Amino acid sequence: MRRIARLFAWGAFVALAVGAPGALRHSALRFNYSDSVPVGLYRSQPEANAPFAGICLDSNTLRSAFDAGLKLEPGECPDGHQPILKTVYRATPESPIVLDSQGFTIAGAPIGNTAPKAFSKAGKPLAHYAFGVYTSGLWAISGYSRDSFDSRYFGPVSSKEVRFYAKPLLVVQAWP
Repeated sequence: MRRIARLFAWGAFVALAVGAPGALRHSALRFNYSDSVPVGLYRSQPEANAPFAGICLDSNTLRSAFDAGLKLEPGECPDGHQPILKTVYRATPESPIVLDSQGFTIAGAPIGNTAPKAFSKAGKPLAHYAFGVYTSGLWAISGYSRDSFDSRYFGPVSSKEVRFYAKPLLVVQAWP
């Protein structure tokens, strides 16, 4: 019985993965295919009490993302693409964000998998944001995958670029 339930759950997950993008675009449910957060189904909400944020990249950042080989599904961002999901951190003088060759450190705690890479997983060259100590701004950071295209490459994001916040509903812990 347990095996049948598990097969049913995986079948439902695959059905969502195949049919979700178009069907979910206008609902509070979102399907994430990227490696920035676990692959799966998320519920979006306007309140910031969720672990991830849906962010629409500005046109310059989006151009850099495409140059690096990032592929985005169609969505509600002004450019017609889906928002990217990331954890968002606010840098303050009391809780500065440091970016160096080892990656991000927040309030003295290193964030794994955030060391800037010279090349994307598509083999395209990547330019990282300036190394330094930052005491302001919203930073979109993924410690989930070392291949994530996040603030280590484009710096802080505007609060206007945050479209929603998201909580996982059904996800697969596929990589780190």
